[in-house]
Amino acid sequence: MPPVKHGLLLVCLALLTLVSTGVEAAAPTGLPAVAADDTVRTNLWLTEALMAEIVTATTAVLPPAPGAIRLAATRDDPRNVIFQTVAVEILAARGYELYITDDEPARQAAVDYVYGFDVLDISLAYPDVGRTLGIWRRWVARELSVSVNVSISAESTGRIMLNERMVRQFGDRFDSDEFGAVDSDIYDFTTAETSESGWKSRAEEIVVLGTLVGLVAIYFANTGD
Repeated sequence: MPPVKHGLLLVCLALLTLVSTGVEAAAPTGLPAVAADDTVRTNLWLTEALMAEIVTATTAVLPPAPGAIRLAATRDDPRNVIFQTVAVEILAARGYELYITDDEPARQAAVDYVYGFDVLDISLAYPDVGRTLGIWRRWVARELSVSVNVSISAESTGRIMLNERMVRQFGDRFDSDEFGAVDSDIYDFTTAETSESGWKSRAEEIVVLGTLVGLVAIYFANTGD
């Protein structure tokens, strides 16, 4: 093969490799909870999974069941309602007896521990949108963060067993075909606007692909001579 043709072929292959690897989004940073392969990990599902991590981490200071725990939200907020539901599911499965602040005072007095909590922030963002070269399927990058203040104390003595601000974060990407199922306006923290910052790099890819097509055309034109 003449040197010119050989050089053009190498340039084409190099550009193809560059474009193919350059459009991929970052891989998931690790799932916060176990889910079936066909589970659509919605923003609400991920929020609950991150909350479950926080509940699991904070309740490590508690002695094993049996024991009675009162769950006390600092304020009335939908985010605290979700957190409480997650906490009830986890602690009940461990065998604890659970009460909430709305229970009768006589029943609350019998508890061993008080689990106080306040969800400070749930932050959702779609920092990038792109395409996968070859099948041209768009993907959406997602970042989710949950921040909760947790205070655990012994009811009989008032001893503070834990008082911390807990933060859990997660990032992944999903196919744009799933966007309608993943994003939901049921809460203000389960929906967000997508960022189109990725289209700058998409434009760069078009330029590279155009150059590639031109080089391939020159290569075959020279080959046919």
